[in-house]
Amino acid sequence: MDLKTAYEKYFKIGVAMSRLNIHTPAHKALLKAQFSSFTAENDMKPMYFMDKDACKADPEKYNFAPALNFDKAKPYLDFAKENGIQMRGHTLAWHNQTPKWFFHEGYNEMRPEADRETMLKRLEGYMKGVLEYVQKEYPGVIYAWDVVNEAVDEGGWRKQSPWYKAVGEDFVLQAFRIARKYADKDVALFYNDYETSQEWKRDFIIKEVLKPLQEEKLVDGMGLQSHLLMDYPDPEVYKTALEMFGATGLQIHVTELDMHNNDGSEESQKALSDRYRKFFRILLDAKENGKANVTCVTFWNLRDEDSWLTGFRRETSYPLLFRGKCEAKPAYYGLLEEVVAKDQIDEWKPEYAEEDFESQGMPDGDMRVMPRRIWEEGEYDYPAAYGFVPGFFAFLHKDKEEHDCMLVLPGGGYCMVCPHEGELPARNFFDRGMNVFVLTYTTDITMSVPLKKQPLKDISRAVRYIRKNAELFGLGSKKLIVCGFSAAAHVCGSLAVHFDEIKDENPEYAAFSNRPDGVILSYPVITTGEFTHQSSVDALLGREPSAEELEYFSLEKQVKDNTPPCFIWQTAADELVPVENSYLFAMALRKKKIPFAHYVFPAGGHGLSTADETFFKGWSGGEYCMEQLWRALAAVKEGKGVNVSEKRKAELEEQFSGNQAPPAMEPDLSLIEDVGKWTDMAEAWIKRL
Repeated sequence: MDLKTAYEKYFKIGVAMSRLNIHTPAHKALLKAQFSSFTAENDMKPMYFMDKDACKADPEKYNFAPALNFDKAKPYLDFAKENGIQMRGHTLAWHNQTPKWFFHEGYNEMRPEADRETMLKRLEGYMKGVLEYVQKEYPGVIYAWDVVNEAVDEGGWRKQSPWYKAVGEDFVLQAFRIARKYADKDVALFYNDYETSQEWKRDFIIKEVLKPLQEEKLVDGMGLQSHLLMDYPDPEVYKTALEMFGATGLQIHVTELDMHNNDGSEESQKALSDRYRKFFRILLDAKENGKANVTCVTFWNLRDEDSWLTGFRRETSYPLLFRGKCEAKPAYYGLLEEVVAKDQIDEWKPEYAEEDFESQGMPDGDMRVMPRRIWEEGEYDYPAAYGFVPGFFAFLHKDKEEHDCMLVLPGGGYCMVCPHEGELPARNFFDRGMNVFVLTYTTDITMSVPLKKQPLKDISRAVRYIRKNAELFGLGSKKLIVCGFSAAAHVCGSLAVHFDEIKDENPEYAAFSNRPDGVILSYPVITTGEFTHQSSVDALLGREPSAEELEYFSLEKQVKDNTPPCFIWQTAADELVPVENSYLFAMALRKKKIPFAHYVFPAGGHGLSTADETFFKGWSGGEYCMEQLWRALAAVKEGKGVNVSEKRKAELEEQFSGNQAPPAMEPDLSLIEDVGKWTDMAEAWIKRL
């Protein structure tokens, strides 16, 4: 007997399907065999519905009704329609995975944030468009929507959410009013959140979220995400919360169930089965005793290999019921035994053809995106990392050709890593035929633990990592360029002058050269002397650096005969990093007869990135390089920051409180015609190397 049949009289059994799963015949067969409901893991979140290019091309036309694109959602909806399987829609409104540009005037991140009236109209236009499309083209397929996801944080409203900032405390109420207005009458509307068994969150949601929604008859259910651990939460705590939510009279969906377990051994997987049974017994008892109307339980991912937890936890997780070639684990049989006699349980033996495990019909663009950590287990020990490990996102051509490669380092004053100086140049040079890597190196927003040589070690390891895996990354015998912006240009410049001094203790990497074939320095921090950018130096070396450290990192004094060729560009009007930095380094290169190109443009401020049309339309790219920043801020908030002064805590609270609108910048489109040509010049320079 399968799961969906065994639990049919209690509640639906659902599963989250990824893009890979929905294009893999064996995975779809497992879904049909075992589950009665499914959710798109990512492809029906806001960012995948919103058409960035159309909105930015005609922001006036789409100001109140954003252009939408359903290409990512269609494979899931088509499969559900063709096979008679219902879906949970996840999710209409969420602070995460809603693009930053959506909250700005003209859909442009350089302009001020849009006002409440505009954002409410955009929210209505977006939700109306999604609901009407799905209900017209796929009637009856989606039986429930998570209308709002994760609006509560730390016992109150999530005040850093762009939705909270744009709309205010009634954002959830407004979103549900819109959803009720456009959703079919038989579609259930849910509020969804995590850590719902915790008293501080449970009570706030019941009182401040669900009660007002119920008073207006806007909500049908509560979604308990239920990302569990092997020792957390206590089952009794979970039971109490379940029954309290159940007492509201709403439907209860367990929406994202998994149980992190980093031990794949037989004994540990038996323990996983036992713990799953405890929680399912709580759900079943609540259902049977009228304590909670549980109507669906959805596992978050299909197989262990698909689980998001491995990436999130930074260790391999074995948290689900199936693995490998859709084989059942002990937890599968354990859950069947909760509701079915043992003699009615058959061994699950999927006999899918080998070719059914190959993805079919998956959208095949020209790019592979591949994340990588550059340090091995136990190698990285920066004390203010808070669980972060430096790594890069690789943007790779899918062909089997060799390509020149570029390692891009976004700037941020050694305090953070700015997205607009990462993915924008990466995609620009990718379109020019290069394979490109965006490195998230070590920074410190708290300015409490001097970085010293750690960022230099990071870039050195990254260069060696790419060369060690040259075949995987398509480098071969081609050139490897490093490209840095602002303080990250200081990291790149440091490698250019000190590469031969940076040893790698891991012999597997030490065997490969860390000398780049060329270095691009964009509005670079160079000197620690008269024209320095002092806050970058403070973050790098601390408030009391030694004379030797200042000398070592004043790069114009360190150029050697073996320094690689350099391309330098800056604007004379740079108000943050004096243009003298560029001149000092160019003069030092000339003195040592190192080939270089040096361009100084007359106008334009600091931080121009690619300075092309894409940049001035106000899109910064993905924010994956912000990980260490968010981890550090969370640690400081929890009182776990390393050596963080009270003054710096106050500064961070002020800076990242969410109460300050970022400074707006009126785009100077004239800069496209000169500064915006620097990437063309750099491409020509690379070809000459």
